[in-house]
Amino acid sequence: MKRLVVDGYGLFVGLTGDRIVVREKGKTLHQAVVSDLRQVVISGKGGISFDAMETLGANGVDLIVVSWKGEVSARLSSPEMRTVQTRREQYYAYRDERSGLLAKAFVLAKLRNMYGTLGTLAKSRRETDPEKAEALNAKRENVFSFIRRVEDLADEPVEKMRDELMGLEGAASQNYWEGITGIIPGDFNFQIRSGRYAEDPFNAMLNYGYALLEGEVWRGVHYAGLDPYGGFLHVDRPGKPSLVLDLMEEFRQQLVDKTVIALVTRDVVRPGSFEMVEGVCRMDDGVRRLVLKEVLGHFERYMRFGDEKRRWSDMILLQAREIGKFLRGESPKYEGFYLRW
Repeated sequence: MKRLVVDGYGLFVGLTGDRIVVREKGKTLHQAVVSDLRQVVISGKGGISFDAMETLGANGVDLIVVSWKGEVSARLSSPEMRTVQTRREQYYAYRDERSGLLAKAFVLAKLRNMYGTLGTLAKSRRETDPEKAEALNAKRENVFSFIRRVEDLADEPVEKMRDELMGLEGAASQNYWEGITGIIPGDFNFQIRSGRYAEDPFNAMLNYGYALLEGEVWRGVHYAGLDPYGGFLHVDRPGKPSLVLDLMEEFRQQLVDKTVIALVTRDVVRPGSFEMVEGVCRMDDGVRRLVLKEVLGHFERYMRFGDEKRRWSDMILLQAREIGKFLRGESPKYEGFYLRW
């Protein structure tokens, strides 16, 4: 099934028969049969008709709106999936060891992907820039030490271990981003990962890519019958999709970080394509569309997992379903997703 991306200003999404139609000033730019779609991503300013939204929801097609600041500002989905049992177990699990086991799995997957990403970046620079390769490998070994420390944490409810777990995750992340800083061109002014409200071009691209990832992970969590707001690693907060953020940790490096790093280090994107607006670094239309294309395109690529080839988007859905199976007692453990290289 396809993903429809509506990017630009003054566009209107409507319904004609069984087709979603994108128009600009009355002229049809694109159309797609609703049953062929699984997601519609809107980036920019425009409009959408009520009947188009109703038809998308009735056919299980996600509608995601991503702002230029790199935030999912709106989401429309079909009615809840599966039975209430999954969510009941999700809430019960927060008070027992299952919560700690899941939180550890999310962090270990993230750190192992950091370790693998730093290794890949170092390997590709071994001949061309041995000094940077050595620095990346040094940070990689530091991340490995934190992996061991997380593995050694006792299994207990997450509220008893969250502070220590998040402290180890934070220290490992600092090493990871310090390694990345060393290979980003200086004129991008990238000092460290800043989170929301990016102040430099590299962080602006990361935020936008993470917003696209959030939309895809939210879809997986929804179709697995889980509550997106009932997380384990991330603290509960009104309006915060904690479980979506938990599962995102397994895919940030492979799907977003590597993509954005490649665009910057290969001189595909330059700092002149950004400006500061309301204290936030903003991409121009060309860069935004490029990030859209590259990140969403990565979701559709196939990767090898064990003896099978899977699309990345299917892998996200599989992991969400594995969380549900673990919570319902259908699986004895949950293992986070990571790639060695």
